[in-house]
Amino acid sequence: MTAARRTRSAVGTTDRAPRQLPGSACEACQKRKVRCDRKSPCGTCKDGGLVCEINTQRRPRGPKKGELNNLRSQVGVCLNRVVALERRLSLDPTEEALTLATQFSEAPPVPEMPSASSASDQDFSQFPSPSCQRRPSWESDIHIAMSPMTPSSLPMGFSTFQFPPSPQSPPRCAFVDDLMQADLDQLYFDRVHPNVPIFSQSRYFARSRQISMMDGPNYLLCLQYAMWTLAMSFSSQFESSRDLFYKETRHMLENLDLHEDDMNTVRVEQVQAWLLLAFYEFARCNYRRAWITAGRAFRLVQLARLHEVDISENAAECDDAFSREEKRRTFWVAYYLDRLLCIRNRRPLTLIEEMICTRLPSSDLAFQGDSPVQERFLEEVFASGDHSLLSPLAESAILLTIFGRAVSQCQAQRTQSTYASASLEFWMRHEWVKNTLSSSLNSLMVNHPVISAAEPMLFFSTMMAHAVKIYMCQIVESTSHEESCRPNVVECQNQAMHAAREIARLVKAHEHIPYFKAHIFLPLAIFLAASRLMAHPNRVVENMQALTPPGSSCYQGMEVKDGINAEFQCCMKALRRMQSFNNLAREYLLVLEPQESFSLTAFQGAFLCE
Repeated sequence: MTAARRTRSAVGTTDRAPRQLPGSACEACQKRKVRCDRKSPCGTCKDGGLVCEINTQRRPRGPKKGELNNLRSQVGVCLNRVVALERRLSLDPTEEALTLATQFSEAPPVPEMPSASSASDQDFSQFPSPSCQRRPSWESDIHIAMSPMTPSSLPMGFSTFQFPPSPQSPPRCAFVDDLMQADLDQLYFDRVHPNVPIFSQSRYFARSRQISMMDGPNYLLCLQYAMWTLAMSFSSQFESSRDLFYKETRHMLENLDLHEDDMNTVRVEQVQAWLLLAFYEFARCNYRRAWITAGRAFRLVQLARLHEVDISENAAECDDAFSREEKRRTFWVAYYLDRLLCIRNRRPLTLIEEMICTRLPSSDLAFQGDSPVQERFLEEVFASGDHSLLSPLAESAILLTIFGRAVSQCQAQRTQSTYASASLEFWMRHEWVKNTLSSSLNSLMVNHPVISAAEPMLFFSTMMAHAVKIYMCQIVESTSHEESCRPNVVECQNQAMHAAREIARLVKAHEHIPYFKAHIFLPLAIFLAASRLMAHPNRVVENMQALTPPGSSCYQGMEVKDGINAEFQCCMKALRRMQSFNNLAREYLLVLEPQESFSLTAFQGAFLCE
């Protein structure tokens, strides 16, 4: 019975018509997903009154010819690269790594891909999947047990392995079009260059055309990006792109160190780029990161020997007068930045004055006209006392040199106070610093009788000259605790108070100063003035006067000087206006505002006790 049924079944299977009719279905049946009788026209189109069309150009089903083969070969290459990378990362690979490398390098040939016409009828499970191959993991024993490795122990296929060439990265200026470049260049020379005058505008534009033609490490491109990054910090227009440019600039500068072969070879463009990046970080990033970046720039200055540009041994190294002048300006910008960083916490100086063999920078007019004039050395200016025809950058360098000597004096006194009291030598040095500072400030006023915000470097130099007096008073107050030194301390306090009120007067006179053109470290001078005004006894009386009702006896007995509180509020207002784009102003406000609130609260309690 069973055999007969099998016989009938076999016969029926042989006589049965094929389930799929030969030929292609028409377009209408394809869309409706109905069976087509493959006639012309077919029954469905004939009954529905439709046009029966057959597409003979339709692609066959299944993957393209050779597509799976190419995919398998790419997976094999990736697996080889994984093994190679783990071999390079591990200090000493084990026998397991060598075995895996041998397996991957001696893999069996990939079977031929079937034709596209028959691909739809094949079962792709017969091909071995790349995921089935063994792949070493990072947590494997490859990185635990170590054995010595020699070049001869490497498998032949693995030792000759070469990574495929990586695709070329797009040019870094791809997202900066010509109009944006022109805008950033103009923004830099309008708002940044007056405070960091290290470039000639004409020569910069001449060199910027050579950036795309440079081979190897592109120092000019890094410098250009640093200029644009700092320019963006002085504008609200590029606020959205500022952080992107900063990260790209820092990445490019750090990559330059990987291309350096000789430790004594430092390009001046690299030093300039790190200096500009340090200024940016002081304005827009945290103080610690900016401090470290500035220290890196100072070490590059020393490595490039910019402190001895005009020494006789280096005279023949560079015959271009303009290049020498650019190096001088780069050094003096780093020099006064080093002095400015030591004011806040009395840090030791990095660029020592006694080692300088570089002349002062020439005037800006001669520098921009590509005809720089050879200036005097720093010691020659101090010896003669003549400050005429000096550039604003040179004036700032002289004033901050005096401050650097005050810092050295403070550090020497700290060492001496460990063993003895304040010596006579301390007051002799203090008197010399005070007289030199007064002489330099008088010369500055004579050479530039009208100080306006339109000249930001001169305005900043004048503010810092008064700020140095306040700082010297802080040094005297912290080092002179003997009763015999009391008259000298009182005299320094009076001079510091006068300097603080002078700074407040300058801030008030230029209340509408374009703060985007102001020096990045201008909040430092304002902070020193505000601190002195707040600590003065008259400031305390003003606080009590504001809290005491008119007509009371306490109010009638007070002796106050007009304007102290207004000058302090003027300084605080200036810092609040600059805090939106200058982190130094924000940090100084965080120091001043709690002290102001505490003083008001303390004297309010004293008044209530009365």
